[in-house]
Amino acid sequence: MGRSDGDGRGTVMGRQRRTNGGSGVGRRDFLKMGVASAALAGMSGISGSGTALAASRSSLRASARLGAKGVLPGLVQAGPELALPPGFTYKTFGAFGSAMSDGFITPPIPDGMGVFAEPGGGYRIVRNHEIGDSNDVPGGSVIGDPVTAWDKGGPGCSTVLVVDDEANLIQDYIAMNGTDSNCAGAETPWGTWLACEETTVGPGDGWRKPHGYVFEVDPFAGGPELRRPIKGMGRMVHEAGAVDPETSVVFLTEDDNPDGFYRYVPDEPGKLAKGGVLQALRIKGQPGYNCVLGQTVGEVLPVDWVKIDDPDPADAADNPRAILRQARAKGAARFLSGEGATWRGDGVVFDCSDGGDYGHGQIWQYTPTSRRGKRNEEGELVLLYESTDKAALDEPDNLCTSPGGGIVMAEDGGDRQNFIRGLLPDNTTLITIAQNLVKVRRQLIDVSGKLYDPYLPDDDFGPGDGLGHSEFAGPRFSPDGKWLFVNIQVPGITCAITGDWGSIGL
Repeated sequence: MGRSDGDGRGTVMGRQRRTNGGSGVGRRDFLKMGVASAALAGMSGISGSGTALAASRSSLRASARLGAKGVLPGLVQAGPELALPPGFTYKTFGAFGSAMSDGFITPPIPDGMGVFAEPGGGYRIVRNHEIGDSNDVPGGSVIGDPVTAWDKGGPGCSTVLVVDDEANLIQDYIAMNGTDSNCAGAETPWGTWLACEETTVGPGDGWRKPHGYVFEVDPFAGGPELRRPIKGMGRMVHEAGAVDPETSVVFLTEDDNPDGFYRYVPDEPGKLAKGGVLQALRIKGQPGYNCVLGQTVGEVLPVDWVKIDDPDPADAADNPRAILRQARAKGAARFLSGEGATWRGDGVVFDCSDGGDYGHGQIWQYTPTSRRGKRNEEGELVLLYESTDKAALDEPDNLCTSPGGGIVMAEDGGDRQNFIRGLLPDNTTLITIAQNLVKVRRQLIDVSGKLYDPYLPDDDFGPGDGLGHSEFAGPRFSPDGKWLFVNIQVPGITCAITGDWGSIGL
């Protein structure tokens, strides 16, 4: 998840290669950080409001104007970490610094997640950890066993957490390592997780292998495996994805400002690594269309797709927009800060955190209309929602589909205050689902591995910034719709929220 400069349209934080001589976070340093933060593990446990009556939708209308006790009206403090609608409860587990089942320390900066049904009951969660270049953590060390690492200088990884039906943690371990800046990703219909790298760093400066790829993780492997990148899916600043369950086509967002919107059409359904074609979205008859400004909610834009001739450009480390330039040369549409993606009904919903006339975010839906799953597929693009008030929605990031067909979004609006918002199935009503109550200082930002860098524009916190609230990340419902799992990136906690989702329109 990147951050832009002050007007929301500039250089993404952490994309430049570091030149200030920063050294990597060594294995011993990381273990020390984990021990120093072990107290966070004590936060785990169930919390609840004790209120049986579910809140009405009107009381949850999205806003950021807090009440006298710092809690948004319509929500109640359900525990030390979260405010939720009345009647909703949550648990926490998998905190940064706690010991995992494999003997390693739980890594920091949890981001995108996939949730799968565990045979015999419970759930298996794959959780990315956005350690690396996109959060100013230079390469040079590996978390977990170097034997299974793609790059022995890559600090990023994905972990697996096994929980029972009541969201009690049973087992956790590192499933993939040696990557960099694992941001969001996508669950596949065949039961794997696609972990996306949000950077294109390469050999040199601490990295031994090229990065900027998508990796496929098997959440049921039971331990770490050496995973190799699916290079055909592009080397770029990846963010998230969503898979068409009927065709296995993978839709991909990009977060480098400006951005394209892409899809990967595999040669063989469900076999992504065997080859395929990467394409970028184009508005038919309007080459180079600008989706960022001057858009109308509900307007239907006809879409076709253009081929990316070189999905693995050799100069990607120095030119992270190498793929975007290919796309734009063929008339592909322009987006800004592509973030989360989720499949809903017969189409993919994705958001652009800095898009729109006010720069507060857009939510789009693409739906195939002809030759679905073919390379010459055509479809329609519709703007579902555009924020005109940051108090209602400020920079939507990771998102997922709710049991009732709503869209649940994690805000990444700027660390002063962040919420989980819900766009109801009518595509017009926004509600607030959760508020982050965990206050953090810059020192905790630093110790978590999410480093403050004064050499980059508008980085997380400046000296004297005091208290703030980290972003939410990775919202995903359990397959049975009971639990909403979500991360608080700093200090690094996974929350499992439950309640009557239908009562609030989700």
